[in-house]
Amino acid sequence: MAMAELEEKKVLELVGQALREQKPPLEIVEECRQGLKIVGERYASGEYFLSDLVMSAEIFQEALRVLEPFLSISAISQEQPGKADIVFGTVEGDIHDIGKNITISLLRCEGFRVYDAGVDIPPDIFLNIIRETGARVLGLSALLTSSFESMRRTVQLVRMLAPKPAVKVLIGGLVNERVCQYVGADAWVREAGEGVAICRRWLGMRVLISKE
Repeated sequence: MAMAELEEKKVLELVGQALREQKPPLEIVEECRQGLKIVGERYASGEYFLSDLVMSAEIFQEALRVLEPFLSISAISQEQPGKADIVFGTVEGDIHDIGKNITISLLRCEGFRVYDAGVDIPPDIFLNIIRETGARVLGLSALLTSSFESMRRTVQLVRMLAPKPAVKVLIGGLVNERVCQYVGADAWVREAGEGVAICRRWLGMRVLISKE
């Protein structure tokens, strides 16, 4: 519950204690992830605010930095040149990255090779990254309605020019089914865990962490 209560010092102490007790690192990650889920639920209910959501993401990243040397999953590390399963970024005209960062962290913890494209990314840059990495999934994030048009242009460009087979497109942020249809995406989510589940289904990857 330390993660859910946003107690950074306690979270890191518990992570260190669990490692000393030789608890499997992936189980520790999952416990942190469950705490993030509670934070998300509290934010959705109005109990927590955006600043709390930001803090939870930062605490999670700190925990991952402690755990990284003990994890055998190479995808936890920062993106590297070469192949990737998923390209994820915030579209042009938007610089929000909270949801993107949380989702990428969770995807990497489950073994996916994720290329973090960053924020305010033009359509042609997304296309180039897909070509270079061979990614089969493109994740697009947006929290501004004004950036939906950029999201639409990105999807259209990828549909036309990305290498075959077709790249699946997942959008997240302040989106819904109507936005999904407008931009031409394959699926939409507002919660990071849902995005991970969809990527598992699309890519057919063995689940490394599961209590579902």
